[in-house]
Amino acid sequence: MFVLLVVACGGNDDETSPSLTAGGPFPVTIDRSDGEQLTIEAQPQRIASLSPAATEILYAIGAGPQIAAVDNFSNYPPEATSKPKLDSFQPSVEAIVAAQPDLVFIFFDSAGIVGKLDDLGTPVLYLTAPNSVDGILQQIHTLGEATGHEAEAEALVRQMQGRIDSIESKLSGISQRPRVFHELDPTLFTVTPRDFVGDLYETLRAQNIGADAAIAAPQLSAEAVIERNPQVIVLADEAAGVTAESVKSRPGWSQIEAVQTNRIHAVDPAIVSRPGPRIVDAMETLAELLYPELFP
Repeated sequence: MFVLLVVACGGNDDETSPSLTAGGPFPVTIDRSDGEQLTIEAQPQRIASLSPAATEILYAIGAGPQIAAVDNFSNYPPEATSKPKLDSFQPSVEAIVAAQPDLVFIFFDSAGIVGKLDDLGTPVLYLTAPNSVDGILQQIHTLGEATGHEAEAEALVRQMQGRIDSIESKLSGISQRPRVFHELDPTLFTVTPRDFVGDLYETLRAQNIGADAAIAAPQLSAEAVIERNPQVIVLADEAAGVTAESVKSRPGWSQIEAVQTNRIHAVDPAIVSRPGPRIVDAMETLAELLYPELFP
């Protein structure tokens, strides 16, 4: 489940970032991730968000009152939990239509749900998750224009970019890049620069031991992790029962530097693995774990 969520939320190397062309506030035309275009004629008043990241963005830019339904994983901000729920991985056309949305956000085209809603004339904004931090900022802009909250989206992006710039400024003089292993699940799936989580480590100038893989979420062997000897281990699978102590007890892992120096840290995957406004919180958290001397 942990790998499924991260991979499904990750970017697609074969798809370009959505762009927007508009002659005014509304109507607005947005390029979808499937190459089609969606024209939104008027500010949407009943939005169905089948993406927890989109839900967070909508609330952060002031579009919360326009949300009519959210997906099962939309648990932040707390107000989202009171909204009617929809299944984004096994979506029901009937359930979505019953929410009477005038705009549906979808990040994962499960069972051809995008085409099915298109056939019914239901406006669908299909945007796969970005594969970089810059892509996340761009998608915030896009959702702002799609919902009539362009100014709020721009303000949020400026605030996020300011925090990112502050982190990068502190890292400008580093000479040693720590080796890191980011564990997505107990079977040792990890991240690469092809996805936004891996891009966090690129921004933070860390040496990601999975960075040379050809796919976004590769699975490493225990032998490979031991051989690459990470200096920091980041666990995004604590909910699956993985702890620092259980990592230390894995056969052969006692020779890993991160184990020897107790630099094994659990993080909240709802923050680190979700391409929304809290991605800068994730970056700040990872910066503290990687460079405790610079981010006390």
